[in-house]
Amino acid sequence: MASCSLTQALKKPEGEKEFVQETSRLEKLTQGHPEPSVRAESHLKLAFLYVNWRNPRLSYTRALQEMESYLTLSPGKVQTDDFQNWFVVLRELDHLGKDRIGLQTSLEKVQKANKNLHNEVANLKEMIERLKTLDRKMEEKRGLIK
Repeated sequence: MASCSLTQALKKPEGEKEFVQETSRLEKLTQGHPEPSVRAESHLKLAFLYVNWRNPRLSYTRALQEMESYLTLSPGKVQTDDFQNWFVVLRELDHLGKDRIGLQTSLEKVQKANKNLHNEVANLKEMIERLKTLDRKMEEKRGLIK
């Protein structure tokens, strides 16, 4: 039995132009076709098109969105193991991507705080030098007064 990912697209696009054309055709079907089953299958085909290794516009995020749309339109349909495997992997990639963005944001905040602390230390060093100079001047004046 052929796997779900291998049988999803009737057309097998090769170059970027063909991928763009097939993506456009399927997107039109997902939006405008009167049959929910055709819209659902179009979402599924789009999902597998977005994870196709030959697709120059590979997008795991879009593939996950298309799979979620497919599940919404056909909630009771039993999914193949291939579909379930892809769906779980794509969800995990999505979570990892969000975690990475969160970590990147945290890192940027830490770097900004570090820069602010560095500036504060530089300012404190400057202030200490000015206080030392002032202290020396005061000691000189005390020596003159005695």
